[in-house]
Amino acid sequence: MFAKSKLGMKSMIRNTGLAVLAAFAITAMAVPAEAQRRKNDEPKAEGRVVSAKVGEQILAAQEFLQAEPPQNTQAIAALNKALAIEKITPYEKAISLQMRGQAKYGAGDVRGTLADWEGAISSGGLIQTEIDNLQPNIGQLWISEGEFVKGATILESWINGGGKTNERIEMMIASAFSQVDQFRKALPHGEAGFRMASPKQKKHFDLLNFLYNSLKLYGKQARLLEQQVSIWPGDKQTWRSIASLKAQANKSKEAFEINKIMYLNGMLTSEQELLGLTQYYSFYEVPYRGAKILEREMNAGRVSKAQKNLQLLSDMWRQAREYEKAIPVLTQAADVASNGRVYEQLGEAYFAETQYVKAETAFRKALSKGGLKKPGNVYVLIANALYERDKPREALVEFKKGLNYSHSRKTASGWITFIKGGFEVERKKRAFQKAVKLDECKNQEDRVRRMGDTKIEGMESITEECVGILAAEVERIAAKKAAARAKASGAP
Repeated sequence: MFAKSKLGMKSMIRNTGLAVLAAFAITAMAVPAEAQRRKNDEPKAEGRVVSAKVGEQILAAQEFLQAEPPQNTQAIAALNKALAIEKITPYEKAISLQMRGQAKYGAGDVRGTLADWEGAISSGGLIQTEIDNLQPNIGQLWISEGEFVKGATILESWINGGGKTNERIEMMIASAFSQVDQFRKALPHGEAGFRMASPKQKKHFDLLNFLYNSLKLYGKQARLLEQQVSIWPGDKQTWRSIASLKAQANKSKEAFEINKIMYLNGMLTSEQELLGLTQYYSFYEVPYRGAKILEREMNAGRVSKAQKNLQLLSDMWRQAREYEKAIPVLTQAADVASNGRVYEQLGEAYFAETQYVKAETAFRKALSKGGLKKPGNVYVLIANALYERDKPREALVEFKKGLNYSHSRKTASGWITFIKGGFEVERKKRAFQKAVKLDECKNQEDRVRRMGDTKIEGMESITEECVGILAAEVERIAAKKAAARAKASGAP
């Protein structure tokens, strides 16, 4: 989530830095005048007096700067004259450079301001307190000029030297280091700025979230986002970020729960979001609920009835074993599918509902349309549909087609063996029944012969069926003997 918005995040960081700088502009501009009044802060250093010549130009410059609007160009000219005076003291030079830096800032010359303020420090005319007051402004200006490391390092040194930091300065340092991907250096300042911020605003959360994400500190980021969402519970992006982090941390179940909360609160509105939710239901073996949501959103028009979405819906109905509900969806999808795979699934749904004729039709359409990953399996399914309708011989034909494919050969061979075994059992059964009937007829014949002229009602003759069976047996025996004689005589 955060990686793809890195440029946007850097833009936010830059804007944050400029806002902080603007907040400090008054402090920066006040430094030169304040330096003249700082008599009680430290013992007076030798030479900290202003001559009449230099003082005249400084006073003129002050009047120009205090005008409405400030007359920066005229102030710069007056201070140029002051700095050109021979034997100007370090203190006079420092004051003049500070004031000229202020005027240059007002005129939009930031680089000129930096040169003058750094010159004021190096002049040797400032005491430590005055230097400490000037350093944070210099650091912030370097950051505003894109010299992020230089500016941030100056501010860090100032803080380490006892400078009184605040939320805005810490945020600016963190933002500056983030601009050059020095996230480790940025982190302590981002956390410090966050702690100091009161009340906490989105910008404080955004910067720290960015740093945690960049450093892969996902646990800290998740806790921060949970704190953020407690302040702004209606912020959809924050909820999405939490769900994304849970998924990255292999806590998909928690991510699923967050997505359910978002859906119930109307935060999932795009097709992609809604499809993602339904796939969670499928993954966590709650396909019926997911299918109901997907069907509802399709009917509402928020999810299109594209072939891939219809396929997803049918898959979920089948996963839920709701084949009756899957059939109309599959029928619709099969008509527009580019291959026969959907017809194959439709046939499976019909088969599960014991609609074997329709299953066979769908399977044959699947083969006709082509593009199947395992066509041999479809031949086996057709054979099964035929076998279930008591058509074993037709089924055998289809099973034999399954032998042509490695992926279905074993299954087809097993079925062929089973069906042929059934044929043999049936043959033996018929042979046994025939032998039993023949014995019964022979018994009738023998009984009639033994009775002679004695007539017993119901037993006076052989039944017509047995007459035919016995005659056929006589012919069979005669044919067998003839064949044996022919074989013995060597006849062809």
